[in-house]
Amino acid sequence: MKRHYALLLVALMALTAGTAHAITREQLAQYASSLKGKKKAELKTALYQLMNNGKRVLSYGSGNAGTWWGFYVTDRDPETNQVINRYSSDVFYFGKRGEAPGGMNIEHSFPKSWWGGTQNQAYKDLYNLYPSASKANGEKANYPMDVVTDATSEEVGYDKVGKGRSTDKAWEPGDRYKGDFARGYMYMAVTYSNLTYVKTGLQTMEDNASGYPGMKTWATTLYRQWSKQDKVDSLEVARNNAVWGIQNNRNLFVDYPNLAEYVWGDSVDVAFNPANAMTTATDDNRYGSFNPPTPPTPPTPDDSTEVAVGYVFAKLQGTLPTAGKRYLMVAGTGSGLYAAKPVALANGKKFGYLYTEGVMDEDGKIQLTSDNDAYTFEEANGGFYIKDSQGRYYYQEGTYSSFTPTTSLADADVWHATANADGTYAIKATDSGNIIMYSGQFKSFGNYAANKQDGNLLPYLYEERKETAGIEAPSLTTAVGNPAVYTLQGVRVGKPTQPGVYIRGGKKFVVK
Repeated sequence: MKRHYALLLVALMALTAGTAHAITREQLAQYASSLKGKKKAELKTALYQLMNNGKRVLSYGSGNAGTWWGFYVTDRDPETNQVINRYSSDVFYFGKRGEAPGGMNIEHSFPKSWWGGTQNQAYKDLYNLYPSASKANGEKANYPMDVVTDATSEEVGYDKVGKGRSTDKAWEPGDRYKGDFARGYMYMAVTYSNLTYVKTGLQTMEDNASGYPGMKTWATTLYRQWSKQDKVDSLEVARNNAVWGIQNNRNLFVDYPNLAEYVWGDSVDVAFNPANAMTTATDDNRYGSFNPPTPPTPPTPDDSTEVAVGYVFAKLQGTLPTAGKRYLMVAGTGSGLYAAKPVALANGKKFGYLYTEGVMDEDGKIQLTSDNDAYTFEEANGGFYIKDSQGRYYYQEGTYSSFTPTTSLADADVWHATANADGTYAIKATDSGNIIMYSGQFKSFGNYAANKQDGNLLPYLYEERKETAGIEAPSLTTAVGNPAVYTLQGVRVGKPTQPGVYIRGGKKFVVK
């Protein structure tokens, strides 16, 4: 036992010293080599063996080599010492390493009551544990993760609790963390498929969890959907690498974002190959925050050639915004593009951050079906007023980095925009000098001091164009040419040369 903790302390000290635990595509393929050629049930079993191989977990709780000691590495903003809280907007800060911040609990995303409460490795696994505000932890209880159809409590952008779509009572994470938790649930369902699940746990898990599929069909379907919608980002990759440095095992659903499709989804009849599968490794740039375009259903033939009208925004290339036009503020991260959404006020608060949703750039344009994320840049003396789609202007109050919406121009801040050589824009409040920037740690846009620029991202601006965002109806007499081929991740390819599942003309086909 002493040797066990000594090894953990060595690993943790290495993390403290800044030792990188990132992984390359080649290293990852070697780590996951035992998965090659496997599919469906056989792949699930191979994953169970690999993600348990050499795994060592911390002791539960606070103190040296305890859960909170690990959270200090996996869930802390190193610049501010703030706890990364995925369950609510409540702000907490770490004190001495290994100590639990007041008002916070260790939250099991997979509740221990699901397997009868035994304090086993699943109970202590950092991939299953997150810091949570005590109130949010209590409201979540031991409910399954599901779509909540009738909420009894909700904090916009974070947890929602109430009637589940496929379960009795359920909790639903905020949109920006749905994929994170979905990949964590799939890891737990496979890594701890040896456990016997009881009572509430059987709403999510099968009676025979070690068999196939092991998890209920509604759950595998929903979690794969959330994993596609909320893609892996740099924060999740960093956490996966940090936990690997502590526990000596990886969540391969984060490393291989489409792995779940080979276990439960549309690729179950295709053998998995870790050497050529898309990854989130440091040297693999194939994974993006977009999906393959889905051709619309052809309309009933009539005299019209327009299928749908949407909203098209074209990327500004060094020119300044034009007063009166509408813009998207978009962050370009390592995992894709994210457009700023309007402030959502919750729990009586008068301020908030601009959380985001993933968007896709095709040839310098972003096409949306809603204008919810559009901001009008209205003319002001020395700059612009920024008005969101709800008709609210924004200003900064005091030293806060959040935004306060207002309907009064007298209260609104004036913003000055400057184009940068890299295509981004510095949008600065003329009174405070603070700049609108995207925080990768908190997955949102804030209003930060200029000295925070190194750790955050300046946005790109996309200007609304008055054009039809539809397509022409297909001719009933003219043959359609060979359409483009895409991977399941939305990457356009020529003639497929690697085995896998592809999309052409809205239909999937398999290359063996």
